[in-house]
Amino acid sequence: MEAVVEITGLAYGGSGVGRINGKVVFVPYTAPGDKARIEITSEKKSFSQGRLVGLLSASPSRVPPPCGYFGVCGGCALQHVSYPVQVEWKDRTLGETLKRIGKVDALQWDPPVPSPGEFGYRTRARFHGEGPRFGFYEPDSHRVVDIEECPVLDPALNAALSGIRGAFRESGADPSVLKGFEIGVGGNGKAAASFDLRRNPPATLLKALEKITALKGFELRGPRSMTSGDVTLEYLAFGIESKSRIGAFSQVNLPQNENLIKKVLEYCGLTGTEPVLDLFSGTGNLTIPLARASKEATGVESNGEAVKLAMENAAKNRITSAGFVGEDAAGWLKRNIKGLEKERPHVVVLDPPRGGDPEAAGLLAALKPKKIIYVSCSPPTLARDISMLAGSGYRLFRAGVIDMFPQTYHIECVAGLELEK
Repeated sequence: MEAVVEITGLAYGGSGVGRINGKVVFVPYTAPGDKARIEITSEKKSFSQGRLVGLLSASPSRVPPPCGYFGVCGGCALQHVSYPVQVEWKDRTLGETLKRIGKVDALQWDPPVPSPGEFGYRTRARFHGEGPRFGFYEPDSHRVVDIEECPVLDPALNAALSGIRGAFRESGADPSVLKGFEIGVGGNGKAAASFDLRRNPPATLLKALEKITALKGFELRGPRSMTSGDVTLEYLAFGIESKSRIGAFSQVNLPQNENLIKKVLEYCGLTGTEPVLDLFSGTGNLTIPLARASKEATGVESNGEAVKLAMENAAKNRITSAGFVGEDAAGWLKRNIKGLEKERPHVVVLDPPRGGDPEAAGLLAALKPKKIIYVSCSPPTLARDISMLAGSGYRLFRAGVIDMFPQTYHIECVAGLELEK
């Protein structure tokens, strides 16, 4: 069935939103202000899903996508929408999601912080392997789109990707040896890679990889594990020198990471006398700046390698008030809840994976620190966890978007909650 629909908004996930006879319809690759002919592809009880057939009139916010893979590759959902409108709708989505799912409204909504770079900002990317192809998945599938280059990636990543493709051509190796690989680049523009193997690579491929000038080092993970060269990645954020390792989590947009740290510190409002707890602390990206501004900060992180790097980063920056624990956040909270109740941290910061952590949020609700600062890249899971905290005496005093991922539907945001007196 085909229909004509006016697109009036953008949904979380990037689809345009319209209505047909009062029923909501979601249509990928449409923009607010489009008048579109669509084909209904799926009917649900409360909404429909559609496919864009053609535009009867285009929105003023519509722009030509610069990437030839756009619409086939599932990495980006919004390249057809002007960047200011992307940011506007991400901001609106955060507010509507917290009100609708979380049943909360912030006392102060911060203006969204746009990314300084709309393209070329991403310093880390994972590529999937499928037979002779490697690249990103198609939308809503595990079929791999063979990617030559990506405009969202830092130029050093594209150079490394080109070098890896060249290594396979030079060596004659079968690309299906790879399950996938990750490339990361530090603030100094030097890239490293980590390859996940299905089987041992031929020696000719290893030699070709070692000759890639765009890579300072790489590691192999699989039947044969080895490291060649240097796979650490160095960053400077908020005046703090840090290093990570290829394969370990790090923020992908370095200028926006600075803005994220600044925003978290603003929300914390530290005076230098408070103990602070940082859950899902990674390599200390937030813990170390928090320690510098507080009495002491404890980072809790389940990845042992990240904990080791965090300790090294604290020592390198001569921060003695930061401590790190290698343990799952919820498990550590359960085990230490009695001691924490006696010496309650004034501020808890958490930056969990995309799925959030309702168990940790529930334990924090029982612990009742004065402030909880929640960093999230998923408004729905953030709203779910905030709803639980709001039911335990917390109010949302401040929230805002920091656009870490231009051209995609992902929404990085910070929410500050305080215990109501």
